[in-house]
Amino acid sequence: MNFEVGAKIKQLRTERSMTQEELGNRLSVSPQAVSKWESGTTMPDIQLLPEISVLFGVSIDELFSMTDESRIDRIENMVDNVRFISKKDFEESEKFLKEKSAAEKTKAKATLVLAQLYSKRASEYNELASETGRKALLLNPDEKRAHNVIFDAERGPYSDYNATNHVDAIDFYKDFLEKHPENPRTYLWLMDLLIDDGRTAEAKEYLWKMDEIEHSFRTDLYLGLIAKAECNLQKALEHWEHMTEEFDYWLSWSCKGDLMARLCRFEEAIACYEHALEVQPPPRYMDIPESMSFVAEIMGNYEKAIEYRKKAIELCKTDWNITDGEWIDIHRRAIERLKSKK
Repeated sequence: MNFEVGAKIKQLRTERSMTQEELGNRLSVSPQAVSKWESGTTMPDIQLLPEISVLFGVSIDELFSMTDESRIDRIENMVDNVRFISKKDFEESEKFLKEKSAAEKTKAKATLVLAQLYSKRASEYNELASETGRKALLLNPDEKRAHNVIFDAERGPYSDYNATNHVDAIDFYKDFLEKHPENPRTYLWLMDLLIDDGRTAEAKEYLWKMDEIEHSFRTDLYLGLIAKAECNLQKALEHWEHMTEEFDYWLSWSCKGDLMARLCRFEEAIACYEHALEVQPPPRYMDIPESMSFVAEIMGNYEKAIEYRKKAIELCKTDWNITDGEWIDIHRRAIERLKSKK
């Protein structure tokens, strides 16, 4: 990558009959620094890239001479690791991905990342809507529509069936499974929708179809979810106990932690999460310590909640080599919020 950027800078400089010294003066760096860029020894400081692109009249992407695949990957990384994408970056990314969605070679990946880009934009606006809706409610405590904004943005639980059923999505996944019946993971998404709508009899049918394809801890997981939806909590707990006995696997313990947290059995949830984190092989995900932090916060143990957030940051650095960006910042913001509660 260093060589590609350096070669591009050299090409653009020579096309304009500029010396390394002249370019250095324009950018307030030494000719030696420019020489190192062009030889691929070093990269320009990231803060200089916009200035270089303006100077030569090219985009930053052109400066990097990215392939279509690498640019798609770059957009995906931006979606994952930027809190709010700028209007310019969003529009440029959207235009590029639409073009590549029509090209056979990049169609599948570009279409997926375009969907991720739209989902990211929706989550950004939901965050803004929630924050602004709360302000509106504080200004007018009797304004029902402010509650609606907050609930819509934060996926709050409405009781209105017309607003909360998943009929369209269920029909899509049923049709999808008719065409791809050997895809076990798809059954999970369908069963989640069916159970949330109270259609447990249908969920059981698809559960056994999934189990025929692949028997895993998920069989007991969903048998328990169905039993709980049918108001048989004891049966649900038995299935979840059997789940971790048969499959002593980090993900089964993490799922059990989620289930215990939703039952407000917080001490059990923490124990499950701790075991999951202990047996999970690297690279470990940040979901588990993040969930532990939320549980500790609900319990009023803010020191412990902060400790778990710091653990998430540690995993970012040790297991994923991530030292900045939204993956880190989301936990830093949570730590500051938790400190204010102490």
